[in-house]
Amino acid sequence: MNPGWAGPVWGEPSPATDAPVPVRARAGASAANYRADGGESADFIVLAASVAGPVHRLGGGRCEDSYAWVKPRPGRLGLLIADGVSTAGRGGEGADLAVEAAARYLSSCEGWGETECRGAAARASAELMSAGHVLARGKAAELSTTFVVALVAARVAGADVVLGRVGDSTAFTLTAGLWQELFIPPDDDDLQRVATDVLPFSGDAGNDPIETASAYLDVGTAIVLVTDGLANPLRDGPTTVAPGLAEVLGEGSGRAPSPLALAAAADFSRRGCQDDRTIVVAWPRPSG
Repeated sequence: MNPGWAGPVWGEPSPATDAPVPVRARAGASAANYRADGGESADFIVLAASVAGPVHRLGGGRCEDSYAWVKPRPGRLGLLIADGVSTAGRGGEGADLAVEAAARYLSSCEGWGETECRGAAARASAELMSAGHVLARGKAAELSTTFVVALVAARVAGADVVLGRVGDSTAFTLTAGLWQELFIPPDDDDLQRVATDVLPFSGDAGNDPIETASAYLDVGTAIVLVTDGLANPLRDGPTTVAPGLAEVLGEGSGRAPSPLALAAAADFSRRGCQDDRTIVVAWPRPSG
């Protein structure tokens, strides 16, 4: 039996995936290294998966990404992802806190647009600041995390999407195998940077790190939120990762994979791809 647990090989395989996954000293559902979920409603199909990268699982750590969704009423869907900063110390906990705080906020929102995207990021940031004071004064930075929120509103034949983000996690649309990034992708200089914007942020005037974007989804077009562990391979693997993942996702409502199949695809082997990977996907369903 092959001791490696990795899914498909896209590009040159990573030797790290040949090693068996060590049993961690302590593990639980809230910090699981392999997570998958999904569901359907009259308006949407939703899938999510999160897997620890080789660095964390071979080192006995936990996946430091997190995701959530919220469906406060028919025709509305909020998608959330966060990528805890590994060097912060408790970034995985920060990612969990951020998406849960944002989901609670969105559950009671009347509006569903850019204002609410900004409000979700601000609420998540405030939660991390508060948790930091509980840990120890001035330690909120230990919970640092990136953050993306997408608010989807169903229409007669498709859906409107408004997004906000802090940091280098991102979002794409996927139509018939074509990926389109909704935020400005990093250039070569950005990829060399160590620092990125994160939650929590101060909220001072003139110090707003929240980027926004919008899109319209035709029926069959997916909105895809990903942490940088998946975003970077998507960008630099236009003939390997991009078509491979598109094939797994299919053409939308008629061919959506199971959550476990999505998790297996996210756990691909590719040289140089060692980071945690999280993907949240939603398709609008045709009305009626």
